Formats: sequence, C-alpha cells, structure tokens
Amino acid sequence: LSLFLSFTIDDRKMNSLIKFFMKSLSVIATNACGWPNLTKLPSGKVLCTYFNAPSHGLLEGDLVSSILNKNGSKWMKHGIVSPKPKGGNQMHLAVGLAHNGDLVAFSSGFYIKEGKFVGFTGQRLSRSKDCGKTWKTDALPSIPKDNVGAIPYGRIIQFGKDKLAYSCYRTQGMGNPSESWITFSDDDGLTWGRRIKFGRNDSNESTLCSLDDGRILAVTRTHIDHHVKLCESLNSGKNWKERGSLTLPMQHPADLISLTQKCLLMTYGIRNRGLMGIGVRLSLDAGKTWRPPWVIHQFGNKAKDVGYPSTVSIDNNGTLLTAAYADYEQSYGKQAKKYRVIAKKWNLKDWLHESLFEKVSDGKKLKLT
Repeated sequence: LSLFLSFTIDDRKMNSLIKFFMKSLSVIATNACGWPNLTKLPSGKVLCTYFNAPSHGLLEGDLVSSILNKNGSKWMKHGIVSPKPKGGNQMHLAVGLAHNGDLVAFSSGFYIKEGKFVGFTGQRLSRSKDCGKTWKTDALPSIPKDNVGAIPYGRIIQFGKDKLAYSCYRTQGMGNPSESWITFSDDDGLTWGRRIKFGRNDSNESTLCSLDDGRILAVTRTHIDHHVKLCESLNSGKNWKERGSLTLPMQHPADLISLTQKCLLMTYGIRNRGLMGIGVRLSLDAGKTWRPPWVIHQFGNKAKDVGYPSTVSIDNNGTLLTAAYADYEQSYGKQAKKYRVIAKKWNLKDWLHESLFEKVSDGKKLKLT
C-alpha cells in the first residue's frame, strides 16, 4: 500500500495518511508476544488477556490482563490472571464470562530450560469476581483427566442454563494432524465433567461461538497446512459436522463473533510472506455462506510472527475493536522491530458498501450483541 501511494501522493499527504491509521491503533503492551483475548465486560469496558513475555513461548512469563479506560484511549495494566510457575510460563488461554458475571480463564504453559521446552505445566483454571482485578487460580481444576495434557484456546462460551464450554487441543508435532475437544460445565464453570472430540482429520486452535438457535460453531485451525475450517454442531456440541474451509493455507487462527442473529464476523491472521496482516470475512446467513475476505491491517514485510486476532463490538453502529500481536509493526518507525500487543479500532461502514451494510443490519440500526 505504501509503495503504491508513494507514486500518487506527496510526502505531506503520506504523513497525514500514516497519522490517520495510527489514530486507529492503540498499544496494549510492549515486549509482549501476546495471543490476546478480548472480553467485553458487563460494564461495557474491554479486558485484554495476554502472555507478557517477548517470545513465542521460550521465555518465562505470566498470563496478565489490561483494561481499556472509559474514553477508549488508553490501556491500563489490570491484573495477573495466572502467574508463571517456577522455571516456566503461562502462555495459552481460553477466556470468557460465566452466567453470574465472573470472568473465567483456562491457561497452560511450558517449563523452560536454556531456551527450550522441557515440560508442560498442565491446565489451570482462574476466576475473577471483580472484573479482572484479582484472580483465584486452581492448579488442579475439576476437568476430564485427558484435558490436563491439552492446550486451552479461544473463548469460553455461554449456552443454556448455567452451561459453559471451552475448547482445547493436543498437537502431535510439526506436519502431523492435531486433535481438539469441546469441554462442558453444567454449574457455571465450577466443574467441567465431559468432553467431546470435534474437527476430525486435523483440528488445532479453535474458537467457539454459540448462536441463538442452539447451534455452536467453531472456526478451527488445521495443523498440516494451517488453514481455517468451519465446524458446526446442531445440538449444543453433542455431534459435529465439518462445513468446509474458510481461508487459504497459512491464514490462521480465527476469531468468530455474532453481530446480529444472522450476521457473523470472522477475523483471522494472515501469515503469508508479503502479506502479514489481519483478514475479515462476513456471513449474512448465520454461517451457511461467507462473503469474500478483505484485509483491515498489514504489519509490514519485515514481520515474521503476527496475528491471533480477537474482536469485540464497541457500539451499536458497527464499531469494532480487534486485538492482535506482532514482532514488527511498520507504523512505529524506528520502534517497529519490537514485540507488542496492539488494538485496532475500525468500523464496518469504512469497508462495506452502504447497501451491504444495510443488509448486515437488516435495514435498521445495528443491534450488536
């Protein structure tokens, strides 16, 4: 984009354009690798949970959170969600709200020695009753025993009365298929008694989304060529079917949220060399079909480790907030080469034709959930 623009506008206009895009970005954390997870709290504030070390898991570090201030202009450090064990880290996460308003977070990590993984920490369960300021962490939660060696990911979702669910996966090594499970709680997250496998023939990092009609969708990364596919359950997670691919290889992982009963928004990482960024796709029929993708952000050609977007709606007029991380962000000039977790504020109106935006909102003002 910058190369093309350099032939068409002068330096002054270019600087103005860069400042415009910078206004839409905010820094959640520097020297942090991330895997950010956004949660919109009942108060309307937004909490971001992330790994706080500048490494793809090869450094010791905690799972922490930051919160967006009232006017939406600055992120403030908020709490330690799950502290690191001695000689290790807490870097994997699945986060969501319980029915009673508590924040719930599953986490896991690795023990590190001389820059290498030497062991798995197992799954922990953290819970906060004060919007993420303080957390109580259980190192031996009540979960299926086979989950102890699996990695939690994505969102903890609500459905039914006092029912919650989260996903976790187990990798079999580079180039081999992975396995994923959905695990259920019937008591608002106090205990987790049963799990069901989904995403046959390769399923890795999966984000769950529950719909009003009782369906649960999962946008699921594959581990062999790293594309995102759609998995669907028609009966609250008991049985699953695969509905096809949603991205090309090396475009992963994805987040999925519902904007209206019919409109779904998927954001996903693009990790193809030459286009390291964040992509978006929309479904206007609750996941049956998907519109062509577009790119809302590019990190720059020097980026090598990017993505893992997480998105929440901010208002009833199409404004969204997407968090991601990168080891290089071209917008920051001399400071570009530094791990950071960022958030991008954007609006559907800036990307969609007016007629399509009306379809997204059913011809009325958006009622985002």
